[in-house]
Amino acid sequence: MTWEMARQGSIELAVDRASADQIARHLRECSDSFVPPLAERVDIAAYAEKIASRAIRFEAWDAALGLVGLVAVYDNAGLDVFVTNVSVAPSCRGAGLAQCLLQSCFDRLDIPSARRYRLEVNQHSEAVVRLYTRMGFTPVSQAGDLISMERPATGKDKE
Repeated sequence: MTWEMARQGSIELAVDRASADQIARHLRECSDSFVPPLAERVDIAAYAEKIASRAIRFEAWDAALGLVGLVAVYDNAGLDVFVTNVSVAPSCRGAGLAQCLLQSCFDRLDIPSARRYRLEVNQHSEAVVRLYTRMGFTPVSQAGDLISMERPATGKDKE
């Protein structure tokens, strides 16, 4: 899915529109898709509040369903941009929405200085690991089931 495809369908892409409550509802809906389930690892309400107040959010909205896709990153103005969340509602999976949101993030945040994106993923989330690999991430370390991956910023000039 591209930005153009999203604009033509029922999906609208936005940046930093969702409230903490909307993020929490979305994360609860997606919780069982994480390995282990997100609700078993974090207080979803507190995590949603942190994302709403501190992260840059790339969001996909369906007119009927609400928030259906979310990529949230922490950009601390240093070398690293940390991808804290990539999630798509179960009813919207398989259409490339996660890839579209990640690409939107890269398009907006890539700058001409040396930067990199970092994230962590459970090794048992094989489809997710494949997605991140297709998006240019490579494994840099592993601790138990958790793989740390990085992707360099491309440093493309913005138009």
